[in-house]
Amino acid sequence: MKMKKEKWVWQGGSGKLLGKVYYQRNGKTFKRKAPGSYNKIATEKQAPTRMRFADAIKFAKGIIADPVLKALYEQRAGEGGNAYTWAVSEYMRGNV
Repeated sequence: MKMKKEKWVWQGGSGKLLGKVYYQRNGKTFKRKAPGSYNKIATEKQAPTRMRFADAIKFAKGIIADPVLKALYEQRAGEGGNAYTWAVSEYMRGNV
């Protein structure tokens, strides 16, 4: 992402104003275009994948809710991973 340095009256601030998002990085204020709407209708190919991903999220939340399963998945994830992402990826791969 291209970052523009913003020389602006509101130095040190962040937020959304007039279609721009102002944010901080290393003590400097930058701006970028505000994100657009993501409420678009899925295509025929996207719809099944989105449904499968929603099911994967439900599955992972169920794993996290059970302390025994959560510990097992954290052990499988190893260092730098977590049980939630491991559960989602296992579901998406069809290994459950």
